[in-house]
Amino acid sequence: MIRLAAGALLGLLAAPLAAQEAPPETAPLPPMRPADLTEGAQAPSVPDEAEGSDMAPQEVPMPEARPEPPDPKDRGEAEGTAEEDADTLSDEASEVDSETGSELDAGTDGGTEAEAEAEAEAEAEAGEDTDDAPDAGGTARESVPAMPGRLAASAAARETCRAELEALGAVFDTQPPVDDTDIADCGIAHPVMLSEIAPGVALAPPAPMRCETALALARWVEGFAKPAAERLGRGALTEIRQGTVYNCRSRNSDADTLSEHAFGNAVDIMSFGFAEGPEVKVQPREREGSMAEAFQDAVRATACLEFRTVLGPGSDAAHADHLHLDVKSRRGDFRLCQ
Repeated sequence: MIRLAAGALLGLLAAPLAAQEAPPETAPLPPMRPADLTEGAQAPSVPDEAEGSDMAPQEVPMPEARPEPPDPKDRGEAEGTAEEDADTLSDEASEVDSETGSELDAGTDGGTEAEAEAEAEAEAEAGEDTDDAPDAGGTARESVPAMPGRLAASAAARETCRAELEALGAVFDTQPPVDDTDIADCGIAHPVMLSEIAPGVALAPPAPMRCETALALARWVEGFAKPAAERLGRGALTEIRQGTVYNCRSRNSDADTLSEHAFGNAVDIMSFGFAEGPEVKVQPREREGSMAEAFQDAVRATACLEFRTVLGPGSDAAHADHLHLDVKSRRGDFRLCQ
């Protein structure tokens, strides 16, 4: 009896341990899906508040389509256009270099008036490339207009020039055309006879010239020569003596080409007169160390602000005793100052 009771007690104690060690006979089934979730149902939309949050997007955007490769024909046309543009730029640069080089060469081969005027006589105003030297018979070439006509300014330009001269206080008269019976290229179509360059500063003797030449002279005297004279200590500038203005002649050292004097474009300055002291003659003054040298250097340097060619002592022997100033137009407004 006692043995039976003890066996039953041991059986009761061992049952829980056996239950813990034995694996379950079957896995538990998942919970039933809700009835409203069918195979064709759409996922719920993301509320507006979820925009910009870390939630994953509901739809992945499709990648952008790759561009189609360029047509070989179109590519060839584009490259051809670029090459043409590059060639155009190269040609323009070459033209600038060649023009600058030719003009610089003209100014570095001795400094004579002929070298200063080394370009063809076709003026920028006319835009023609011609040879204006007189022919063997002593007359201008018949294929182009004579130089006075080619350099003639329009009526409006002449009126403007004369108004500026009057505003600067210059004294002048308009004159009939100046011409030459032997050489048609010599002359001035619309000259002015300049007698007083600026108030109180006479041109001695008075001379005919193009209005453009007279205006450059008046601007130079009023703006630079008169202030320089105030530093000289000989009183006010009263006179500028000229040696040549209009003269139908060839260039120095070039008998086949006309000088700018033949067109009224040039003035040769011989000396400067003052109210209270001796005149200053233009002459070689290198390292003289005087006020006269300083004055001559000052007016010579500033003349290139108004004139396109300035030559004088040291340029060559022909200009040792005067300043040659002219308004000959050159491409690119090139100026030769020696």
